[in-house]
Parts: sequence; structure tokens; C-alpha cells
Amino acid sequence: MDRSDTVASEKNENTVQRDEKKPSPRMMPITMDKRGELVGPVAAVLLGMLMLIETRTFRKGMIPDMITSKGLPNITAILLIIGGVIQAFRQIRTWPTIPGPFLPEEGQEDEKGYPASAVRAVSVILVSFLWGWLLKPLGFLISTPLCLSAALLIMGVRSWVKIIAFSIIFSFANWYIFGPLLGIRFPLGPLEDLALSLGLIK
Repeated sequence: MDRSDTVASEKNENTVQRDEKKPSPRMMPITMDKRGELVGPVAAVLLGMLMLIETRTFRKGMIPDMITSKGLPNITAILLIIGGVIQAFRQIRTWPTIPGPFLPEEGQEDEKGYPASAVRAVSVILVSFLWGWLLKPLGFLISTPLCLSAALLIMGVRSWVKIIAFSIIFSFANWYIFGPLLGIRFPLGPLEDLALSLGLIK
């Protein structure tokens, strides 16, 4: 056997050894209820229908607009409904491929040592609703930093410097870009008189 055959044989043996050491792909456990897959699409459809109902109460603006004040929310609602129906159809179509009421889990497992927290997710959602409730009485520049700080604490950020700096800078930057620069009026609550006196709003 010449040298070239020996080298080729060694390469083949190394390749076989690497393949033997390579772990087999891990199958996700079949524990997800098939009906649970429909929660997202059904929620999207219901939200779209609710938006279509709510837009019927919108009044026409003072400035003529080709799509009117109902245009953007109606388009968004229709896209939500269409997307939800398509996604639901795609999911139901795959159900017969696996018998029984369960499917393999989607995505990946939680990072070891850092499990997902339902309490954390629900808390952030509640903070979002709280922000909407506080927006009118406190104004954007007060309610937004407060709710952002609460959300960061819920997400595990423990540096008060980062929490306060990010909340204030992010809130003021968004208000300034979309408010004074683009002309979108935000509720400012007790800060409205100060913003008027400084000429930041008209």
C-alpha cells in the first residue's frame, strides 16, 4: 500500500470517529396541546374584529384625507384577521401528521439556570396597561419613565443608573422626535404648561 492510500485510509477513519462522536439530534418532547397552537391566531382575529368595530366610532378629521382617520386601523385590522386565519389553517393542516392531541414543543428549552417566568411576562403586560391608564393624568414624560423603570426591574436589571438613565433618555427622545419635530401631540399632564411656556408645543 503506497503512502497516498495510507493517508486516505487515516482520513476516512478520522471522519468515521467524528461522526460517531457527533450527538444525534435531540427531539423536542411531544407535550404541546394542538389546541394551544390556535391561541395566537384566534387572538389576532379577535383583535382585528374589535378594531374594525371600534373604528366605526371614529369621526372624520378636519383635514381631507384619502384614507380618512379610519384607514390605517382598518388596514391593520384586516391584515390581522387575514394573517390569523392563514396561520390557523396552516396549523390545523399539520395536525393529522401526528396522531393524538399533542405536538412537539416549538423553539428551544429555557437557558439552564434562567427559566422563563410567567409571572415576569404577565407583570410586564400589566405595566403596559398601567402606562396607558396613567398616560392622561400624568402625561407621557412622567408615566413613560416610571413604567419603563418598573419593566426593567421586572426583567432583572439591578443597576439604578442604567434604569434611570435609559428610562429618561428613551422617553424624552421619543417625545421630542414624534412631538415637537413631527407634530404629534402627546398628553403631558402637569408638564403641559411648562412645555407651552418653553415653546416646545403650541
